[in-house]
Amino acid sequence: MAAVHTASYLPFGVQVTVASESVELLAAIDAGLGRYPSSPISLGGELAITATMKPDAPDDPGWPSMKAATEGERMIVSCGTSTAVVDMRARTVSLTLAASICAVPDALRLFVESAFTAVNVHAGRLHAIHSALVVADAVGLVLRGPSGGGKSTLTYACLRRGMNVASDDWIYGAAGERAGTFAGYPWRIMLTEVAAGRFVELASVAAVAHPSAEGKKVAIVPPIDRQVPVAHAAAIVLLDPRPLLRLSEITHTEALERFWASSLPSEREHLDRDWVSDLLGRPTYLLCRGGSPVTAAHALHDLAVSLR
Repeated sequence: MAAVHTASYLPFGVQVTVASESVELLAAIDAGLGRYPSSPISLGGELAITATMKPDAPDDPGWPSMKAATEGERMIVSCGTSTAVVDMRARTVSLTLAASICAVPDALRLFVESAFTAVNVHAGRLHAIHSALVVADAVGLVLRGPSGGGKSTLTYACLRRGMNVASDDWIYGAAGERAGTFAGYPWRIMLTEVAAGRFVELASVAAVAHPSAEGKKVAIVPPIDRQVPVAHAAAIVLLDPRPLLRLSEITHTEALERFWASSLPSEREHLDRDWVSDLLGRPTYLLCRGGSPVTAAHALHDLAVSLR
């Protein structure tokens, strides 16, 4: 019988317990989910994760192809023959891991992090928003736009400009609190190869496998002192692809229209409209990105400075 390794974590105030035959799973949690503080976003509740190992099959490890399916109160995530069965009601995750997938930390992180998010969104405790969040002098700017709208590219450009990073893709807020304080995913920025090619210093950085349409992305790890796990949003910036750079304040009505126009199905299903309206009650801006992310990042930095 394989040895079972145990650990506990308190991300967002959720008591997460893990019993795993894979020590690599614990390392993957330590590198991501386990790094979140227990406050100021405090959801409460618990999540129990168990993981058992199994021999490889011909399709393993299967990375980066991952699939998710929902069956009532259960979500099943699969990669090759490895699976995570998430019971939303019981708040449990049962992982069955093929041996080879334990050599793919990104897959292990995604199994656990997607389960954690799904359970807490399903319970109505957590709002997941498809947006980036950058910070300058404690002033946070939420960058909101459609998939492929340049959030990650702008986030990296803001990092180059001297701003800190909370997230380049998703941010998370407590559903039971007023909108404004968010956790991000500051541990890395994921760029398409096309986006990375816009920055000369990234020319030699190799892409890694990634479960996106492209199948791979360039991973950028911000310096640890530039990673901000939790930040407050001082303003919301809606992104527009028009080629002439322009930053202008917009009305609450236009901000709402643009927010929902760029929303994903999961956001339309789970986000509370009053909560979103409250979020957009702070200063809101429209950024026509122009042709240079570097120039746009300078405009965002200047905006953050003006809001101090």
